[in-house]
Amino acid sequence: MSYEYSTTSNRVVRSEIREILQLTRRPGIISFAGGLPDASLFPIEEITEITAKLLADKGYLALQYGPTSGEQEFKEAMIAFGAQHGEEVTQEQLTVTSSSQQGLDLLSMLLIDPGSPVILELPSYLGGIQAYRRCGADMHGVRMDDEGIIIDDLLACIEKIESGGKKPRFINVIPDFQNPTGITMTLERRHRVLEIGREKQILIIEDSPYREIVFEGEKLPSLWTLSGGKGVVTLKTLSKMLFPGMRLGWMYGDVEVIEKVIGLKQSVDLCTPSFSQLIIAEYFRSGRMAESLRRAIDTYRPKARAMLDALDEHFPEEARWSRPTGGMFLWVVLPEHLDAKEIFMEAIEKNVAYITGQPFHCDGSGRHTLRLNYSFPSIEEIGEGIAKLAGVIKSRL
Repeated sequence: MSYEYSTTSNRVVRSEIREILQLTRRPGIISFAGGLPDASLFPIEEITEITAKLLADKGYLALQYGPTSGEQEFKEAMIAFGAQHGEEVTQEQLTVTSSSQQGLDLLSMLLIDPGSPVILELPSYLGGIQAYRRCGADMHGVRMDDEGIIIDDLLACIEKIESGGKKPRFINVIPDFQNPTGITMTLERRHRVLEIGREKQILIIEDSPYREIVFEGEKLPSLWTLSGGKGVVTLKTLSKMLFPGMRLGWMYGDVEVIEKVIGLKQSVDLCTPSFSQLIIAEYFRSGRMAESLRRAIDTYRPKARAMLDALDEHFPEEARWSRPTGGMFLWVVLPEHLDAKEIFMEAIEKNVAYITGQPFHCDGSGRHTLRLNYSFPSIEEIGEGIAKLAGVIKSRL
């Protein structure tokens, strides 16, 4: 049979990360590829205990359909958690999603028509690029430096879009320990981005999976907090700070936006599983989350340090890299004549995997860049893997 596919489906490009992760399952591979949490942090015993009690006490509720906007207990737990981290939000400003990736998906359906201009950091999160591309967005990338998105370039990008008779639908940023670069936007630039959003009446989408995982220095206020919840939609997830298996996320936004998102979510999956929400609500309510977050920080801090030390020791002076103070990733920029994709298969032969940087660039640039993850491998694997990868890169130089 000959199938006729939609224009939308033909815009979708399979994630290079998901494809590469298949290679990382090979025995002996040291993987710096996926954004995987350290599985030793997963609170299996506690979740088992909570699950058994939940089924005994509230099984009739946990196994039933739930509200599209989310279970009340889960929403209350996330509101309390946000308040602990300086983010004040009301019930009406919050909705639950099946991970923050679904939040990006719903926002893309809500805000993008074919040809709609949108602005992203360059590079930016691949999942966001995929969602926006699928809806036919006209994506504009704005370069970053060590302080985050470059404001002059952002203004020039907006001016260029406006000169074509259009207005950006939104500016998408990842202010804290950005994926893929690990860069944190400075407080000054946060204020400037918000000022630009207000002056130009452009919505700011704040993707915030890593903000709580901070190793060094102060945790900066979120764009949501700085804006007082005006002109900003913030996406949160448990996938990085706790574990990804339950696919739980949530979103803050203006009440009008949240109501629209809830309507779209009804057409997508009806509701996020009540079972998962009620388990995690109890986990938070019991006070265990603070300890989980502390353990994650204590685990990832020495791993990040080990990777930076190994890069300093082994990588060629022609390369440069970010120095994150939280999150899960750092970013490597090679000399421009090198192609990270060509080097990849040689690295795999040495049993080392990473993610090439080009897919994180909405304009197709970045061939000489790559992303490294330090949360998943052990400290010993980090040292060994970086030394091997450095050898491969030096041979290309």
